[in-house]
Amino acid sequence: IGELGVVLAPTGTGKTTLLTKIANSAHADGKNVLQIFFEDNVTNILRKHYTIWSGIAPDDQIERKEEVIEKVKEMEANSKGKLKLLKMPSDSVTISEIKSKIRKLHSEGFVVDVLLIDYVDCISPERSTFGEEWKGEGSIMRSLEAMTSEFNIAIWTATQGNRDSISSEVVTTDQMGGSIKKAQIGHVVMSVGKTMEQKEHNLATMTLLKSRI
Repeated sequence: IGELGVVLAPTGTGKTTLLTKIANSAHADGKNVLQIFFEDNVTNILRKHYTIWSGIAPDDQIERKEEVIEKVKEMEANSKGKLKLLKMPSDSVTISEIKSKIRKLHSEGFVVDVLLIDYVDCISPERSTFGEEWKGEGSIMRSLEAMTSEFNIAIWTATQGNRDSISSEVVTTDQMGGSIKKAQIGHVVMSVGKTMEQKEHNLATMTLLKSRI
C-alpha cells in the first residue's frame, strides 16, 4: 500500500498477463483490486484470471466450462477480497477520470486497495501541448504517485519498451519508450524481455531494475 510499481516490456512480451497475475495475487491475498485496461476486452482478461484459478488454458475453457465454473465458484467462496475489471477508452482518459471512478466505487462500498492500469501510455495528460508528450508522461506519473497517498493504495502499471528493447534478453530503463521519468518516479520498476529463442520456448527474463522498498 502506498507504492507505485512499473512493468517495462516490449510489445508482445505479456504486460497484460503479468499485470493480471499481480491483480490475481493481490485478490487472493484478500485485497480489493481494481484492474483498469484500455486496449484489451473484458472477456480476454477474465479468461486470464480463469486460467490462474483453474489451471485450464484459455483455448480449452469453453470445452471444460463446468470445471472452470466450479473453480471460480470455489475461489469466490473462499476469497475475502473483491476483483473489479474496468474497460476504459484508450485515447482520452485522464488521471482525473480514474480518480472519479475510484471515488465512485468508494461511495458504493468498494474500497480499492490495489489498482492495476494497463497501461500508463494510454492515459492522456490533463492539458495536452503539441510536441511535448514526454512532459505529459512525467506529469501523469507524478499524479499516480500522489494517488498512492491520497487513496492509500498500491498502484501497478506498465509501459512500452522502445525499438532497442525488442528481442532483448534483459530490458533496461534506457530502453523505455517515451519519458525516462516513468522509471525515475516509479518506486519499483521491473522489466520483461524475450529473445527469439525464449519466445519459441515460452520463456522470458524478468529483471528488477529499481526498488525503493
